[in-house]
Amino acid sequence: MAAHRAAGPARHDVPVWAMLATPFTADGTSVDRASLRRYCDEVIDRGCRAVVVLGVIGEPGALGHHERLTVVETALATGAEVHVATMAATRAERLAEVTTLAERFGDRITGYLVPITTSSPQELRDEAEDLYAAGGRAIVLQDYPASSGVRIAVDDLARAVAGASHVAAIKCEAPPTFGRIRRLRELVPEVGLMSGLGGLSLVDDLGQGARLVASGTSRPEVAVQAVRAWLDGDEGTARRLVGAAAAAIGFEIQQGTSIAIRKEHWRRQGVIASAAVRPPAMPYEPYLGPLSDAYGFAGVGE
Repeated sequence: MAAHRAAGPARHDVPVWAMLATPFTADGTSVDRASLRRYCDEVIDRGCRAVVVLGVIGEPGALGHHERLTVVETALATGAEVHVATMAATRAERLAEVTTLAERFGDRITGYLVPITTSSPQELRDEAEDLYAAGGRAIVLQDYPASSGVRIAVDDLARAVAGASHVAAIKCEAPPTFGRIRRLRELVPEVGLMSGLGGLSLVDDLGQGARLVASGTSRPEVAVQAVRAWLDGDEGTARRLVGAAAAAIGFEIQQGTSIAIRKEHWRRQGVIASAAVRPPAMPYEPYLGPLSDAYGFAGVGE
């Protein structure tokens, strides 16, 4: 089985992936498939190349097995390029999940996003190989210690992926992102590197060697426009675009309220029908309304 590496983008090929939340019905009891279809279509229409479902903001731990399959099936039905995250707690559970997804959907899934949950380069390398063998699709490793609780030394991370053609990219969200990206680019230049964390550092990350960007905010077009400007050689415009949106991005990505706020902003834009979340995610509280209003979401979708 041949894996496909994430190559550097063509000049106007904007390499932004949209990280998707999971829309629920208003009572929170079911996945809202109609909203999820609109959501997928919307981020692609706004310039994103691909979608990632069941990541951290997708509330995978609050979904049952069949609900997770429903999310993947719904996203695939839109025709978008779909990457599926597997956020299960143990290596065995992640392997079982990828095996099930591969049996159900085959090569309709473009790739799998997998959290780094070990600081051992050999264990990480072994898991990536096992997941590729089970799923037959390229692996993207998410280096996000704020979520996983695990920090791997950057040189160990490089050792884990060196020569591993089935590892398409690393989603670099361990601070300092630009410093780690610079080092990884030096050590493993063949591996795609992805900027994350809402896009706040995307210009610095791109400057140090990232060639992909992930955006889970409710205005992913900001990242798309900034990346396009950077690809056109206009770093100043890219920085101004991110700077103008930085406060709103910061509001959306703070842990605790982040999922509900993003959902509410998508609801106010008329994309999803409800901002409902499931525990342990915190619901959208009334005090947040004036803040959303201040960031340009007043009355939208009401």
